[in-house]
Amino acid sequence: MSYTVKAPLVGVNGADGKVKYLYIGTPVPSDVSAEDLERLEEGGLIVKDESAARPKVAAKKPAGDSSDVAA
Repeated sequence: MSYTVKAPLVGVNGADGKVKYLYIGTPVPSDVSAEDLERLEEGGLIVKDESAARPKVAAKKPAGDSSDVAA
């Protein structure tokens, strides 16, 4: 599951032991521990990226829609 930063700035510990600073809207790296993810999510600093979890389905056009027909 992927996460996105909701707060203006978040510091996370990577698997390499270095602190990474992430700005709002940035995806959270995959090497952040599950414990950190849980703590940051409970604190409202990151949110689950629900769009990545759902499969993308093409929208169907209503019957009789001729918007793609050249005039």
